[in-house]
Amino acid sequence: MFKKLSILYKENDNSALETAIKVQDWLKNKDAECIIFHSVGVLSSFSHSEIMAIQNSDTVIVLGGDGTMLSASRLIGGKKVPIIGINMGKLGFITEISRIDLFETLEQIFSGNYEIEERSMINAKILRDEKIINEYLGLNDIVIGKGIMAKISDFDLFINNLYVSTIKADGVIISTPTGSTAYNLSAGGPILYPTLKGLVFTPICPHTLTVRPIVLPDDFIIDVVISTHGKDIFLTVDGQIGFPLQKNDRVRCRIAEEKTYLIAPVGRDYFKILRDKLRWGER
Repeated sequence: MFKKLSILYKENDNSALETAIKVQDWLKNKDAECIIFHSVGVLSSFSHSEIMAIQNSDTVIVLGGDGTMLSASRLIGGKKVPIIGINMGKLGFITEISRIDLFETLEQIFSGNYEIEERSMINAKILRDEKIINEYLGLNDIVIGKGIMAKISDFDLFINNLYVSTIKADGVIISTPTGSTAYNLSAGGPILYPTLKGLVFTPICPHTLTVRPIVLPDDFIIDVVISTHGKDIFLTVDGQIGFPLQKNDRVRCRIAEEKTYLIAPVGRDYFKILRDKLRWGER
């Protein structure tokens, strides 16, 4: 069972901090050791030893919204350390456990009544002059889009090295199934069941309405080449990390070897989550 745990909570959120302290006290009564107690966010930084401790935890408890979970997932870096996500925000597709049910759910989990879901992550390599200049790992998505200038851009799309089309759009999204309920959904992309094996390519406000999202197998490789002047075009990972792109840069996306592992209570109903979060059936 879980004996060495890390607690990560959303920075500058007093409610998340107060709840994290209560969780830490609860763990002491379970003879569990909290080896890392740390905030997560733009202003929070981690030493190498802290990251190694997190990656060697039996589990990581994350208190915040989906953004906090995305940061935690990248910190864990694909190591087989399951995450317990506590929703301290509003929507929370990944942080599924509500703060109201927090300790009741923790009791279930620590009694062994839980399932571990394997979630696909996405790998993105940036190639410039045929050399890899940067590489990223994300849980939700890779977005290639414009900056502050409201100007349409051209993107050459290749799938498995086959030319598909030159897409005129505000940007493009390459999403995992977990990320399909994030920016992809807002851009008109489909919802994929989170444990499905696949990728979604979704254009953002395409100039041609017949350019539609496409769902691909998880062993396919998607290349996007910036075929317009790359000024103010950025690659964004999980909506949190950005990198400026230039004309002729190639972004190569594929499902990563690394995975994220999420702990969910036994009997959790994903369709109820969709119904509640997206307010299906309401008038």
